[in-house]
Amino acid sequence: MKLPTQQEVDAAADAFDEDWGEVDRVLYAICADHPLHDDRRHVTAKVALVGRAYSAGLERCITAEPGQQSVMVAADYIWQHSGKVDEIVAAVQQTAEPLTADDMRELVEQHGRLTDLLAGIPGCHRRPRSLAAKYLHFHHSVVPIYDSNAEIALGKLVPWKAGLAPFAQPPHGDEWYWQFCVRLFRLYDACWKGGLTVTTKQLDTWLWPGPT
Repeated sequence: MKLPTQQEVDAAADAFDEDWGEVDRVLYAICADHPLHDDRRHVTAKVALVGRAYSAGLERCITAEPGQQSVMVAADYIWQHSGKVDEIVAAVQQTAEPLTADDMRELVEQHGRLTDLLAGIPGCHRRPRSLAAKYLHFHHSVVPIYDSNAEIALGKLVPWKAGLAPFAQPPHGDEWYWQFCVRLFRLYDACWKGGLTVTTKQLDTWLWPGPT
């Protein structure tokens, strides 16, 4: 496994911040200011902003009835299940970096719980794993963002090897996200053991354009 240098990680984070830093600041801020899901207006704002800014696949996952919008269908469902969503977010927020393998396993478990819950959104016809990851990430930045770009870039760096998995798939863990987080944690852990100071967000920004 070829590790980035600290300079490469820092440069990627700086470049990302130059383009997307203010977008991220707004998304983190609204989730920090309104962490709960008992207010329909706040939930709608969070779902709309995270879903659209990060192309979380709302329309690809949810087919709304005529006259409805996927974002509103998702927001209403999350609001109606506010207690369960708040419980998942609270569990995620118990973790802090640097992460251990047990920490990452817990994040995968909570992500899987949210993915299972969101799969019940009316009109949902595919696993909303990317939406769940991105939505949780902006409530607590230790949660790895999952999308096809990150998966492809990470797959080139850290091929899947079941025998090297540092933690087992948890009971509610989504298999694709678990495999992604296993590979990400192998990279993350190797960086820390190699003397680098990284966060899951920094590795995401390094992977985002694809490492050179």
